Amino acid sequence: MEGTPNVGDKVEPSLERTPMRRRSLASLATAFVLSSTAAVAGSNKAPEQPVPESTPTQIQLADELTDMGMKYYGSYRCPACHYQGRLFGRSAVKRLPYVECTKPESLPEQAQACRTAKIRAFPTWIHPSGERREGVQSLTELRLWIEQP
Repeated sequence: MEGTPNVGDKVEPSLERTPMRRRSLASLATAFVLSSTAAVAGSNKAPEQPVPESTPTQIQLADELTDMGMKYYGSYRCPACHYQGRLFGRSAVKRLPYVECTKPESLPEQAQACRTAKIRAFPTWIHPSGERREGVQSLTELRLWIEQP
């Protein structure tokens, strides 16, 4: 078949807009837009938005993700990661199975875990089955993912 790779053919990674890629790009774009705020007059820094307090449902989900062995890889510099944390609220975000990827001097084991997991984008969630999802995940998406058989 023309266009079909054969065993041994070098296959380049596809940049085709698959449904998963479109969803990841849409999640990232949403996180960027929602994390952007008007800059304070005379300053290059956007005002900090307070993280809301967590609800019992958010705390329960964070605990379930941790208990099942889910991993959440991110960076303290990543706006999408900050948005992901805001979805959980102040208390629940501290309970997430978070791995910091961009502080190799102060958190070398976590940085190594990111390299081992071949993290390419932030945030990245990895299910104990090995399935991964890149980009901001809604609480509903995470809930449905962990409930899959």
